[in-house]
Amino acid sequence: MFLSATAVLVTLLNTLIIAAVFVGIIALEVWLSRRKSRWPGLILPAVTLVLSLLMVLGFAAFSRVGATAEMQVIDQETGEIVYQEQTVETEPDWTLGDAAQLGVVLLVGNIPTFVLLGTYYIGREKLRREKMLEKMNIQDL
Repeated sequence: MFLSATAVLVTLLNTLIIAAVFVGIIALEVWLSRRKSRWPGLILPAVTLVLSLLMVLGFAAFSRVGATAEMQVIDQETGEIVYQEQTVETEPDWTLGDAAQLGVVLLVGNIPTFVLLGTYYIGREKLRREKMLEKMNIQDL
């Protein structure tokens, strides 16, 4: 099966837009991390950390949802319930595999946090190096 030229073009355009957004976020992080105060550069990593924790909470909350089944037999003439049965299926407790899946979700969800923190530390290191060079130049005078 061959893809149409329109599908390829739309896919390429979507990829370029996503790449431009990522480059813009990294550029914003570089700009924020090079401010005099260190706090603006920590905003984006904090946001991605909170989003990854929400992913983990969502995974933990919705991965072990039990099922409920209900059956009713109603008398056609009177409309009364003749027989009613309700069963609740519960999932077993957390296993080691569930904990491993949760760890993987946490690790993968924090990839943007790690990238932004790395960008932050590189930007702060360049700022520190410039300050040290400025101090050395002042001392040389």
